[in-house]
Amino acid sequence: MQRTLSLLLALLLSIAPLAVHAEKASPDACRDRTNRELAHEQRLYRAYLFGKKKAEDAPIGDVRYDKQGWAWYKANDSDTPWINSHQDNQNRKWSDTLMDDQDEHGEILPIKGIFETKRVTTSELIPYLLQAIRAMECRSAALCEISRFSEVQSDEDPVEIDVIQPIGCIEFKNLQSWPECHFAVPDLSIDAQVDSRSYCDEISSQLMRREIEQLKLAVEYDAGFRTLLQFAGNFDIFLRELRWPITGTLRQAAQLLGQLERIPCFLSSCDSAPPAAE
Repeated sequence: MQRTLSLLLALLLSIAPLAVHAEKASPDACRDRTNRELAHEQRLYRAYLFGKKKAEDAPIGDVRYDKQGWAWYKANDSDTPWINSHQDNQNRKWSDTLMDDQDEHGEILPIKGIFETKRVTTSELIPYLLQAIRAMECRSAALCEISRFSEVQSDEDPVEIDVIQPIGCIEFKNLQSWPECHFAVPDLSIDAQVDSRSYCDEISSQLMRREIEQLKLAVEYDAGFRTLLQFAGNFDIFLRELRWPITGTLRQAAQLLGQLERIPCFLSSCDSAPPAAE
C-alpha cells in the first residue's frame, strides 16, 4: 500500500511539479530574479568544470535544483531519497528517476567535467577552462541585457525577446523578459530602473571575479594533484625495475660465499697455520 502511494505521489509530482510564481514588479523582486538567473548559470558552469552524475550515482548530501528553481537534497539511499529543501515542503520526496527528469540540467546529464579528463596534463586543459569561463561571462552579460530590456516593459507577462548579443559574444535567441523587473508602470519611479541596472552589472561582475579566482585555485590544485600522481607512477615503475637487479645480485653474492670453501688452495695464503706449541 505504501509503495502504491509513493508511486502515485511521484506520478503527480512529475505531472505538476512545484511552481515558482513570478512576483509583482519591485526592486526586491527584480534582485531576487537576477540572483536566481545568475545562480543557474553558475551551477551550469561548475557542472562543466567538475562534472555532474546521474541522480542515482550522486552521493548522499548532494544538492540539486529542478526546472522550477527548487533545491533538493539527497538524504539517503531509499527509493525516494530526494527531499525538498524548503521547510514547508520537506514531505515531498522524489526518486532518482524523477529527479533526473526534473533536474535543471536533465537534458544533458550526465555531464563529464573538464577536470575529470584523464591522461592529460593540466596545461592541456587550460584552453577549455578559459573557454568555459568566457562562456559564463557572455551568458551573464546576456542576463543583464535581459534585465535592461525588462526595465522598460509594463506588461504583467513575459515579453518575447528575439535576439540579444553582448559585445564579443554569440547571439542568444528565443528569450523572455522578467516580469519582476517590468518597471514601466505608473507606481514605480526611475529609481527602480537605476537600481536594477546597477545591481545586475555589479553582482555579475563580482561573481565573475570570484569564479576566476576560484578557477585559478582549482587549476593549481589540479596541477599539483596530477604532478603527484605522475611522480608516484614513475617512482613505482622505478622501484619495480630496481627490485630485480638488487635481489638477483644479493642472491648471487650469497651463493658465491657459500661456494668459497670449495676453492682449492693454490696460493701461499692458503698454507696451514703453524702448529700449536706443545
